[in-house]
Amino acid sequence: MSEVVTSEMVVRPLSDAMGAEIIGVDAANMIDADFERLRDALHEHIMLAVRDQALDPASQTAFAKRFGEIQYHINSEYKMKDQPEVLILSTEVVDGKNVGIPDAGSDWHSDHSYVDRPTAYTILQSVVVPEHGGDTEWTNMVMAYETLSDDLKARIEGLIGIHSFNRARNPRWSRVSRHKDPDEYYNRVSPPDAFHPIVRTHPATGRKALFVSPRFTIGIKEMDDTEAQPLLDALFAHIDNRDFVYHHKWRPGDLVLWDNRQTLHLACGGVKPPEVRRMHRTTVLGEIPA
Repeated sequence: MSEVVTSEMVVRPLSDAMGAEIIGVDAANMIDADFERLRDALHEHIMLAVRDQALDPASQTAFAKRFGEIQYHINSEYKMKDQPEVLILSTEVVDGKNVGIPDAGSDWHSDHSYVDRPTAYTILQSVVVPEHGGDTEWTNMVMAYETLSDDLKARIEGLIGIHSFNRARNPRWSRVSRHKDPDEYYNRVSPPDAFHPIVRTHPATGRKALFVSPRFTIGIKEMDDTEAQPLLDALFAHIDNRDFVYHHKWRPGDLVLWDNRQTLHLACGGVKPPEVRRMHRTTVLGEIPA
């Protein structure tokens, strides 16, 4: 791994699997040329940790809009009231109520893959970073696809995955939930199923990536579950490879960006009161996967 310097911007790879840190930029005041370099670095490295940033919600929203149209989360309860483009992820509890989503991302997933146009980019600003716990992991789904056997590549070519927000329909759900009646909640709020290629091609790079996740992919279109579930299990077992993973220990001032078309991510949890973890999330709408 070697670092690349462009103008004042330093791009330094974080691991052999994926990821890079960015030093020497102010995300709130980037000239167009630097922004384009940042976006190109994101496509190449899949995940970026931009160090020493302190974007307030309005500035974070403005920065996200440079990538495209804002995508709003299905959960309205934890959107910031005066800045609904920002979703609060937090372990804070005030007057017995969660300030933000306390357990967001607790299963491997790609954001909003359960809708017709999943998220292209996610932007997460660290606000309060605990001393212990609260890490995040990303796995390289381009590498995961490229390392499949030729037989498995041929087997999944052209197949369409079924994606659902509804945990109650997911055979891999452990049934642990903060909702009083999980089945009722998920049946009520879940949108219709979305159908996406199991192998998708990135519109900017042309790279192919697996596009399935244990959290949202519940089946394969026009395939009986007796065949579909073992095939998904084989794919999930394949991506469960630490060689594909970058593990991130958050720092105060981290602004982390990732390309959901090329990665899954996982919130590792482990924050114990009275410590608090608070993040502000914005997501950018992507294209229909192809």
